[in-house]
Amino acid sequence: MKSKCCYRISPALLLAALLTGAPAGATHNRAGQIIFKHISGYTYEFTVTTFTYTLSAADRPQLDVSWGDNTVSTMERSNIEYLPDNYKKNTYVIRHTYPGSGVYTIVVEDPNRNLGVENIPNSVSVVFSVKTIFRIDANLGSNNSPELLTYPIDKAALGQVFIHNPSAFDTDGDSLSYELTPCTRDRGVEIENYSLPAASDSLVVNPVTGDLIWASPTKVGIYNVAIHINEWRQGIKIGSIARDMQIEVVDSKNRPPVIVPVDPLCVEAGTHIELDIRTTDPDGDLIQLTATGGPFGFSPAPADFSITGSGNGYTNARFSWQTDVSHVRKQPYVITLKAEDQNTEVKLVSFAGIHITVLAPKIENLTATAGKKSILLNWTPTPCPHAAGYEIYRSIGSAAVNPDSCAGGIPAESGYERLSTVEGIGNISFTDDNNGRGLSPGILYCYRVVAYFADGAKSFPSDEACTVLLSGTPPMILTSVTSIDAAGEIVVAWLRKPLDNLITGKPGPFEYRLFYTEDSASWSTVPLYTTTNLNDTVFRHSVDTKNRHSHYYQVELWDTGLNEPVDENFETSSSLYPALTPSDRSVIITFERYSPWLNTEYTIYRCTKTGDDLCLPTDSVGFTYRESYTDTGLVNGQEYCYRVRSRGYRLLENIRYNNENLSHVACTAPFDNVPPCAPDIVGTTNCSEIQNILEWTYLPDCMYDVDRYRIFHTPNRVQPYALIDSVAGSLQNTYIHRGISVGCYYVTAMDGNGNESPASNIVCMDECGAYSLPNVFSPNGDNINDLFKSFNPAGVERVDMKIYNRWGKLVFKTADADINWDGRDTDSKRFVPAGIYYYMCDVYEERLTGQQIKTITGFIHVYSGKNAQPYRPEN
Repeated sequence: MKSKCCYRISPALLLAALLTGAPAGATHNRAGQIIFKHISGYTYEFTVTTFTYTLSAADRPQLDVSWGDNTVSTMERSNIEYLPDNYKKNTYVIRHTYPGSGVYTIVVEDPNRNLGVENIPNSVSVVFSVKTIFRIDANLGSNNSPELLTYPIDKAALGQVFIHNPSAFDTDGDSLSYELTPCTRDRGVEIENYSLPAASDSLVVNPVTGDLIWASPTKVGIYNVAIHINEWRQGIKIGSIARDMQIEVVDSKNRPPVIVPVDPLCVEAGTHIELDIRTTDPDGDLIQLTATGGPFGFSPAPADFSITGSGNGYTNARFSWQTDVSHVRKQPYVITLKAEDQNTEVKLVSFAGIHITVLAPKIENLTATAGKKSILLNWTPTPCPHAAGYEIYRSIGSAAVNPDSCAGGIPAESGYERLSTVEGIGNISFTDDNNGRGLSPGILYCYRVVAYFADGAKSFPSDEACTVLLSGTPPMILTSVTSIDAAGEIVVAWLRKPLDNLITGKPGPFEYRLFYTEDSASWSTVPLYTTTNLNDTVFRHSVDTKNRHSHYYQVELWDTGLNEPVDENFETSSSLYPALTPSDRSVIITFERYSPWLNTEYTIYRCTKTGDDLCLPTDSVGFTYRESYTDTGLVNGQEYCYRVRSRGYRLLENIRYNNENLSHVACTAPFDNVPPCAPDIVGTTNCSEIQNILEWTYLPDCMYDVDRYRIFHTPNRVQPYALIDSVAGSLQNTYIHRGISVGCYYVTAMDGNGNESPASNIVCMDECGAYSLPNVFSPNGDNINDLFKSFNPAGVERVDMKIYNRWGKLVFKTADADINWDGRDTDSKRFVPAGIYYYMCDVYEERLTGQQIKTITGFIHVYSGKNAQPYRPEN
């Protein structure tokens, strides 16, 4: 790699180099693209491929590449491959290290395109360029671009449908989409007056498969089209490759071959795939059948493609692939089939794709072991080394699961709910304690486990594992707050029936001991209540029930003769407490409780205070099966009180015991503590006006709460963000930052109470290209090119520009980034003679990587204008 740099040497010596001159090469470029792979850190390796005309005298052993970070390098050609129809494939490989995160546009250009491209006006004088855009973002992980496995060298026949597929394979498993885009000229700018080739019906690209379909060419000639292959990860576009390709249309009666379609296939990793492929040709031509795709490059377990039979008008083949656990990913693998007939007049092609999804096998050996209040799950690790972890699913009772054969996982309608996630494939156990509330005895809890992957893929679900918690001694069935008062009442109840077998043969006598605490972490050793009447299983506790917390109870059966508990598997239950979280015009009610039974539903009552008589449960305001409820439509600042009734059950010796429990009362006043939603912003730069334009979208449900938007900016990735402005009004969605073309932005929304939203996504703009200078101008007074002006002055603070004549005399200098030299000598104020001038220019510019100073040098050809007399001013 040769980096572009500048040397300060004598203007006269540099001018001598100019006078030697060099003829320009002939035109030749037909197609090209830029792909890349991540090496480490911010270092990437780029492969630039061009397809040129073999018979052209022009050759490019070197090409310059603009990196999008304000630097340029020269890359050497590493390989040449000669192809049919006078195509030559040129490959250039180079590495580059970026200064940090950001979105970068890589541009490679080669003057010029070949002569006679029908849909590019005066194509012979238009620079050929390709560009690739990609994002470096630590939050999204490293990225490798898709590889394009099919060469863009096929011909089309007049009036026949033409199809091309780039056979894009993304090694990272990112989602790909495809779209047509205009061909570009120098600096990656769209070609003026470019148009798509004419079609009798349409010319489109399938956004999912990538098939470029031209139905059908209407005129013989050569045409250029470009396709964007876009990469997506987590819903974010992380890269875009432009493939510029040339299509030659010929007049022929030949018809392309036909590939018999193959249905999409979904298999479990480890499956051996064998598919028979059939092609026919309507003209009886021989067919060359090939296949490309990522699986052919795998090691180990590459795919294989072999011809099984061929003759006039047909070719058959077999695709085989021994899939492996390392092949699991969410996106399907695409095998691109290309059939090319061997017609002597012109060879035509057809494309077809085989879509194969490889899913992870199910998790094996799942077990569920019941504890006192929890269940321990264990399983065998997934055999897939690149899995990210496991998803845990739970069902009350057994439930059949019919997973999607092409997606894995557990369908939402199966009756299973996702309980938790375990990160890391080596973590192969999970304890379900119902988020600290404890599980309920007598309930059949069933579980399944699914392996998940970073790209969103999921394994087939494990077999079901079920278990039941054993009930304690004695089993508790009620803890209900029956009176709200400083001298209120909580009723606690338990059952005797299961105890008879436990006390048979023991000396006795026996007694119940009921313990109580307001802090579940600290229990008194002195019972709240004792009784030797084993049929006395209800206790009414007179206690202050206006306290803002639950009350805990534990009942034990003791053999007083042995002075020990009959069974140390005690049960604990608590009163139900509605924990309130006030919010904007709403209150979130969470049901705090600890119970050995299963609560199946909750009814919520709203009430107002009347002395000490609080919340009689009469009219409900809500009902839920979940562990929380949000009461909405309230008035901020007004106090609301709530009480809850739970309904549940437990199974003991196959008998169902239903219960209802009333809660304490809790009160609060809602207030606006909810920030607005975060905007979603996009940014564009108007380079000619030197301004950045921010636009944002906002969910309609969020707009009512917005009072203003706040705009934050940093000129580069080094300095911190600073508030630069705010925009009033919820309907405002645009901001123009004038006089600025470089920088990063985010936007927040703020409501009238000062609640500020999270930051929007960050957008960074440095799109105006590198500062550069022309090499000719003609100050002859015809108002055409009369000023020597710079390209892309946006982002440039100032320059130190000096222009010399061939004898080294300084004829002009300026600090103006636009330059605006009118051709006059600084000293004499007269126009300089036509000829060649040398310049040195120090450029002080602000870029995303910080302020930079670079030096550019070059030559200026000053002309008086074609067929025009030299302009002589009056003074």
